[in-house]
Amino acid sequence: MQNNYFIKILSIILLLNISPFALSQNIATYDNLTLNPNSVWYGSDNSGGFTDSGYFFENSYSDFGGGMYAWYGFAYSNKTDTITAGYTNQFSAITGKGALNSAVYAVSYVNYDYMNAYQMHPNVLRFSTQKTISGFYACNNTYAYLSMLNGDGTLAKKFGGASGNDPDWFKLQIKGYRNGYMIDTVNCFLADFRFTNNAQDYILKTWKWVDLSVLGNVDSLSFGLTSSDNGAYGINTPAYFCMDNFNGINPYITVNELNNKDFSINIYPNPFAEIIHIQSNSTANVITMNIYDVNGKEIRNLTIANQANTINLADLTSGVYFVRVSGSDFNHYQKIIKK
Repeated sequence: MQNNYFIKILSIILLLNISPFALSQNIATYDNLTLNPNSVWYGSDNSGGFTDSGYFFENSYSDFGGGMYAWYGFAYSNKTDTITAGYTNQFSAITGKGALNSAVYAVSYVNYDYMNAYQMHPNVLRFSTQKTISGFYACNNTYAYLSMLNGDGTLAKKFGGASGNDPDWFKLQIKGYRNGYMIDTVNCFLADFRFTNNAQDYILKTWKWVDLSVLGNVDSLSFGLTSSDNGAYGINTPAYFCMDNFNGINPYITVNELNNKDFSINIYPNPFAEIIHIQSNSTANVITMNIYDVNGKEIRNLTIANQANTINLADLTSGVYFVRVSGSDFNHYQKIIKK
């Protein structure tokens, strides 16, 4: 499992030149959660949820006997079935794998309460302190995707209808809360057939980044699903979505975008053998350097005088690292390589 996590983080950074901004945060990749091949955890141990990277993902499970059960909230899975339609395949992502080619991902089922006029009960993720969440990857699960693509022969319709012109949609709605008050809402369409040109209609079949940083500091998030296809029993579209890399690295932010463009800094040599030097035009008296490995673990936290710009890193093992160099007037992020 550790190897999958390493590959996931390293592939983001090296292939896309991604900023280490989010590496200092806790990232729920689900890759360290134990699963047998082609299996799922969905709460049958009645633990009430699972924890990954400090986040508790709530789960509710009821066993009615005779193989009948109900659940809602969050599960995690490594199932790969992208073909089988129907409820029996409720734990597979339509991608057949997690984001960035990982094995494990989360599955969320949103409950519509039949005891309360089939009102939606969003799944909630709570935090011990207020924090800004960068976002996560989302995609459809196979059950929901195939239901929208073909209809399911019972309640749910084929999106677009027989003509393809029906303006159907399936939407993931994330609301941010602070001290009990809703701050804002981020919407992610998992399917959208509202375009004038039917060629633009889509049912999401890949992992899509959902940016939550716009919500700012929050102490909880709710995840709800709504659809254009509703009936007497609430939503007809299967109310599932898949999630990966919660609070992970935004693939659309680069190092240059994060660095202060009015500030000049040079960290050299790179690659280095033992010693690195820092040159800057900062007026700060003191500079802080944080060094992270590719798993986001902080391995150095150094405070140095601005003039003392030679740092001995001979004890680091060879590999890729990220540094955050900061002072009173700047923040700078950079990838460095130890030979």
